[in-house]
Amino acid sequence: MTLRVQILKDKFSQSLGLPFKELLPSSVIEQALSELKIRSYRRLFDPIVRQCDFLSQVIEADKSCHNAVSKVIAYLAEIGVEIPSSDTSAYCQARSRLPEKFLENL
Repeated sequence: MTLRVQILKDKFSQSLGLPFKELLPSSVIEQALSELKIRSYRRLFDPIVRQCDFLSQVIEADKSCHNAVSKVIAYLAEIGVEIPSSDTSAYCQARSRLPEKFLENL
């Protein structure tokens, strides 16, 4: 792994919230959804939040769903939205609905 990639990985894994939300514009995610004709609903773990959280989960040392949901909770607290339960089942179910083709397109 190059030094630059390692520095970015360290930065993102140490940040609270959803750091990939700043790097991966919603429009890019919405375009990938549209191309694959994937319908989504406005929910807590909508495709944008889910994808940004999943990317964080992949690079984290702690890859648990609990840690991933904690990142979403930190993000929601930061933007002043009501804090949901820390139960991981909704996140895990939402994440499992992302087709591999969607991830490839991003």
